[in-house]
Amino acid sequence: MAASACLSLFAQSAKPPGVDEVLSAYTQALGGATAVDRITTREVQGSVGLRAHVTYFWQKPHQVLRIGKGNRIGLNGNAGWIAPRRGRTKKLDRAAARPLQMDANPLRYVRLKELYPELVISPTETVEDRRMHVIAAPNNLGVTKFYFDAETHLLRRIEETGETSAYFKTSTDFLEYKEVNATKFPFRIVHSTTEPGGAKEDFHVNKVIDNVPLNPAAFSNPRVDPIAR
Repeated sequence: MAASACLSLFAQSAKPPGVDEVLSAYTQALGGATAVDRITTREVQGSVGLRAHVTYFWQKPHQVLRIGKGNRIGLNGNAGWIAPRRGRTKKLDRAAARPLQMDANPLRYVRLKELYPELVISPTETVEDRRMHVIAAPNNLGVTKFYFDAETHLLRRIEETGETSAYFKTSTDFLEYKEVNATKFPFRIVHSTTEPGGAKEDFHVNKVIDNVPLNPAAFSNPRVDPIAR
């Protein structure tokens, strides 16, 4: 009841919401801080395009393993790697690591103030005719903007200019939220870029399993089975 009352008052207020208000409403819309914080590991099954099945394993705070046809991609803190089915394991660059975190743990933005040291409210914008509250964070060469639906309070889009290039924009859309164990999870995540030749990736989630037992070594060793036995 308290969370519903908070969201109702927020929606009716004539004063533009601040950063804390937008993030508080977002957290409540996801299911509340307690529901989000209780999740320590996750398995996400889905597909990219028509046939490419992928599985993500995530462990708190930011370890990720992506298993797809032909390779494994891991992220253990700030260090990432890609291990093809044949050939040597290679270092994963920073730009490739970011979408891994978004797909495996899209609820990570309840910690937006920890992820970005500077946050400011930007003017309201629209995305597909829906009003958005916008939070902006300066980055190395530009700005990262977070779009929160003014009605549902859920994160709808992230736009980045300057993280990897001062000239091109990358966007991630979070769509089709569904309830999973008392939290809301986007069952479609779309990555796109204005960079010439950049590929669009449309990730459709089929299944989400929270608090699955995982082997921590799998995030740094491509030969280790991620499921704890």
